[in-house]
Amino acid sequence: MEATMIKRIKNFISGHRSILVSILVPVMASLILASCSGASNYVDSDSHKRNEVEMVKIPFTVTFEAASPNLSGGMIEELDIFMMKSNVSYGDELSMDFPLQRDGTLSEQNKDRLTSLSALFKKRGLRLSPDVTPYGLSPRENQARLLISRYVVTPPRCGDWSQPSNKNYGNSSLVNLGCANQANLGLMVANPRDLIIGASNGSPDAEKSAKAVNTYRTKKAPK
Repeated sequence: MEATMIKRIKNFISGHRSILVSILVPVMASLILASCSGASNYVDSDSHKRNEVEMVKIPFTVTFEAASPNLSGGMIEELDIFMMKSNVSYGDELSMDFPLQRDGTLSEQNKDRLTSLSALFKKRGLRLSPDVTPYGLSPRENQARLLISRYVVTPPRCGDWSQPSNKNYGNSSLVNLGCANQANLGLMVANPRDLIIGASNGSPDAEKSAKAVNTYRTKKAPK
């Protein structure tokens, strides 16, 4: 009986092969396309929303008096107003752009001017880089360009749930996963540069630590 049934099934398949193919091929194709369309939402496993950090440079041109290494009182006042409006703070890097000689070095006069500016910024609690930073067209004679290099962070926009969560056959996480944490980190970090490079800690100094502990234990408290 079983042998007869198997023989009849084989004869049916062989006689209706073209019909079966015409039915099965579209069904299989639709299943493959459906699985691909669902998986296409999760192609990149590292597509999470992150903070975007970029460096911006804010220029300001200062003019020296002829044959003088120092700025005039009026020019210093303009420079202070610019620094105040630019809200110079922690993480900002200050450098100067001077006209260079043909060999790419500073003239003696511009070296003196750079030293004078460094002292001026030091009085204001700021550090000016000793290296010249070329930026755009070279400044004119008796001029120099101050550059404030600042890292700016743009937090991701969270709450976009347009990505479908179904047909996630690879168990991949949605792009919004951790978005709020990323945005909060970008808003509270003191220097956005740390999001790219990070701050390196100095090697521990046991001698300094021991000296601080000894001072704490032996020094009398002020009355």
